[in-house]
Amino acid sequence: MNKPFKIATSIIVIIVAVLAGVFAYYWPITKLEFEGSAHYTEQDKRLYGHFTPDILKNMPRISDNYQFAFQNISGPAALIYEVRFNGTTDTSKISAYLESLGYIKQSSCSIEGECWHGNMPEEEVAVGAVEKTNVVIVSVIH
Repeated sequence: MNKPFKIATSIIVIIVAVLAGVFAYYWPITKLEFEGSAHYTEQDKRLYGHFTPDILKNMPRISDNYQFAFQNISGPAALIYEVRFNGTTDTSKISAYLESLGYIKQSSCSIEGECWHGNMPEEEVAVGAVEKTNVVIVSVIH
């Protein structure tokens, strides 16, 4: 084989290997995007990094037992990012956190709980405490 052919073949092999690696790394996230939902913990680094908005990443952990979820309800226009805290119904630290970010509690809410609005009009934060199951659910709705 001549030298230019070997170089071209090597470059093609490297490009294919890199593309395969990128595809393998991002496939779980891409698959969940198509499925429209994901349930994960903070230890699932790729899912946590991709699906969790900063407001939930920085939210006070009001329980040691918590998990995250992502849902694409009706296409690209209705995304819900959620954290669920088990073993508590105290939302005072979450309310203080939202207030510190400039969110304003709304007088009415479509869920049984509190709704908050911040700087982005398309974003709503809903905070609900479910006494019966001892759970707090915080949803960021886009």
